[in-house]
Amino acid sequence: MRQKETYERYAFDKESQAFIIPVALDDYNDVFDDWDPSPFKLRDIEDEFLDFLWDSVEDIPRKFPLIFEFSIPRELKNESKERQLISALGHQFDYMLSKNARKRRHERLEELKYFVLAIIFFLIAYLNPIKSDLFITKIITEGIFIGGWVFMWEVISNIFIESRELNEEKTIVKRFRSATIRFIER
Repeated sequence: MRQKETYERYAFDKESQAFIIPVALDDYNDVFDDWDPSPFKLRDIEDEFLDFLWDSVEDIPRKFPLIFEFSIPRELKNESKERQLISALGHQFDYMLSKNARKRRHERLEELKYFVLAIIFFLIAYLNPIKSDLFITKIITEGIFIGGWVFMWEVISNIFIESRELNEEKTIVKRFRSATIRFIER
């Protein structure tokens, strides 16, 4: 999204030089998953709410801080619930960061496994332990060589594609975590 469109779509707080992502709530429970029977402060965050935040954060250039501005009806305003909501969001964002770190570790192990397999396949193909001019032997040797390239492609794909996606995910969640959260009456 171009910067002009960003300024048209989102309010800008000149004092803090941050973009405001407005969230209108009818009740504090709107942020939480309806199917989660846990007490208020332990409930899961609604996936659709997180998707909304995600899409909004992707629209706003990274150089700008964020403000999540929740508007709540005046008669429902409750500072205790606001603190609990802020805490729940913090826990959710921390969980998302730890999940991202687990995915990154898993990807690193996959890369190592595929790299080792690629090297083994290449060594077998190049050393050609079965010295034979039979057609089937040549096919098997070529198949092993191709298998080495397939495993090497997986390593390259993980490093340059999967890692980039995980880095972008981590950056967005860190932006969530560092966003200012404020509540206003309406």
